[in-house]
Amino acid sequence: MRAGTPWRRAGRGLVRLFVYLAVLVSVFPILWVLSTSLKLPRDYYTSPPILVPTEVTTSHYAGLFADYGAGQYYRNTLVIAIGNTLLVLLVAAPAAYGVARYRVGGRYFPVMVLGQRLLPPVVVLIPLFLLFRQAHLIDTFPGLILAYSVFNLPLAIWMLIGFFEEFPWELQDQAMVDGCSELGALARVVLPVLAPAMVAAGFFLFVYAWNELMYAIVLSRSETKPIMILFINLLRSPTGEFFGEAAGAVVLGVIPAYALTLLFQRYLIRGLVSGAIK
Repeated sequence: MRAGTPWRRAGRGLVRLFVYLAVLVSVFPILWVLSTSLKLPRDYYTSPPILVPTEVTTSHYAGLFADYGAGQYYRNTLVIAIGNTLLVLLVAAPAAYGVARYRVGGRYFPVMVLGQRLLPPVVVLIPLFLLFRQAHLIDTFPGLILAYSVFNLPLAIWMLIGFFEEFPWELQDQAMVDGCSELGALARVVLPVLAPAMVAAGFFLFVYAWNELMYAIVLSRSETKPIMILFINLLRSPTGEFFGEAAGAVVLGVIPAYALTLLFQRYLIRGLVSGAIK
């Protein structure tokens, strides 16, 4: 045992070093973008590059809202992301309940559902575009919400099936004995207990809808319904003229995901680990 102690310590040290390096690699790009958004143009091309600006400025953020209308992009993207999340959860929760409770679709139904999510989005992009054009859903909020739901729904069903399968159905049976209908027991007993799972699934749905670019470019071609991911894409400049504004738009774009993570951290952790241990 004593002979193995130095090796254990060395192994733990290597694991910690790997974790520190992984954190550094993950966090450094975020810090660099945040730094760029607060730099003056003269600091963009300094050699060697500097992480801490010589002079901090918030003019890029002010310009994003005053000159580029970033607030409208934010509002539109929130409407689409929240609408997609609520719609998918509204459909996915009963579907996952039916599969977990009554084995609807058979034993391999969850695998078939996940297989639909593994299809490349570009496969159905042209059919969706033709269908939405006939239904006058191009450049509309319902169009983007429905398009995102096509790929989010299978993922949400697959995630929630695992959570529902771990639920003790005796609680629902007892509620039904006490006078609740099955739907009432589902709404009053099952879903509140599985709230962390719903939050975890909703988080992934929201982030996907917030960051999706390909469908946004094809199905939102005009400026009538601009969204945040298109706004960031429009600020690209090979000359570096809009480095500060583009970096500021990226920072604004990641704020919702970080805010949701901090607000619902407890529920996310409970939801992600529930089902792993009975």
